[in-house]
Amino acid sequence: MGVVRHRNSRYLLKLRHMTASIYPPEVEYVSEGFETERSTVAVFFDVAKAFDRVWHAGQIYKLYSLQVPDRLIITVPNYLANRHFTFRHERTYSTRRLIRAGVPQGSTLSPLLYSAYTNDIPRPSSSGVQLALFADDVALFYGSRNRSTRCTLLTLQRAIDELGQWFRKWRIEVNPDKSAAIQFKYGKIRSRLIVDKNTPNLKMLDANIPWQRNYKYLGVMLDKNLHFRDHIERVRNTALFYKARLGAMLGRKSKLSRRNKRTIHKMCIRTVMTYASPVFAHAAPKALHRLQVIQNIFCRAATDAHWCVRNSILHRDLELPTISKYMKDASKRFFDIAGSHPKALLRAAVDYQPPHPYLIRRPRNVLTDPPDALTAAFESLNDVNNA
Repeated sequence: MGVVRHRNSRYLLKLRHMTASIYPPEVEYVSEGFETERSTVAVFFDVAKAFDRVWHAGQIYKLYSLQVPDRLIITVPNYLANRHFTFRHERTYSTRRLIRAGVPQGSTLSPLLYSAYTNDIPRPSSSGVQLALFADDVALFYGSRNRSTRCTLLTLQRAIDELGQWFRKWRIEVNPDKSAAIQFKYGKIRSRLIVDKNTPNLKMLDANIPWQRNYKYLGVMLDKNLHFRDHIERVRNTALFYKARLGAMLGRKSKLSRRNKRTIHKMCIRTVMTYASPVFAHAAPKALHRLQVIQNIFCRAATDAHWCVRNSILHRDLELPTISKYMKDASKRFFDIAGSHPKALLRAAVDYQPPHPYLIRRPRNVLTDPPDALTAAFESLNDVNNA
């Protein structure tokens, strides 16, 4: 097994990085448009049952096109063929049926095969249109200073038509009703492209793509102003849901140690609130404070502290950084890695001087922001202890 892995690992790595090589940093692209007064329109496509619709014959053809060694390609049909499924309703089972398309869900090889299957997706021929592709999440971004709504939509429509022909050729189904088009605009800058109820819809295979105010993309709710209030509210509600379910273990009467309570909080609650935090850590402090409140409540319950004990002391006793501090550290690690990444496109996207914090904020602003009051008090307590 060691020899086979050594000889073929470069081909698997090649497949693994295909998607990353054409994945642009969308939030940075839109934020840059805010800074340069550029109107950006994005179209997000909902691919229906992407992994379940992979055409087996087309999959083999794509692997040959990528010059994957024959010894690997021969194993793929055996991996995909002779799979069956049954349907159960209560205690009644259907007859076994042959699976004629798709790659197995949950397998580590399936994402690589799907990346190979979509590797030849056409890049937009229209100048300025950006294609974002990560597994089955597909989006088009177009930033323009053109004041004409018609020209902007025609440019995007040409790119959508190119994608639609490719989707139809390779038997990939897209749900236009669940797809969305968004015009990103900064609130303090007059938009050059006005989208309202009278704006004509973009179309995918003759079906309208609705205009939306926000859209969940790669686990992050993007709104038209990139304020991330909708995203923060969504993850806050999810964190409260998990907190309620874990209340017996994290509450005042729990017999668990503080260390175990902190571990559960970090694994089950904080991860929900801070997922993809480098994307939205520069949001308004008032919005981010709603996440900190959840952690404050946890600290007070986990330590069974009196109401008069300060939150900074509770964080110190639990050795738990504030949400603001945690997201700032995560953002710093992200920008350090991205700045030294071998992909020039990613390096260029994060290599900029952030604008003035009182003007248009971009993700890198979080690195130079002063700490909030709670973080400053927490750090001062740590400095006293370390002295």
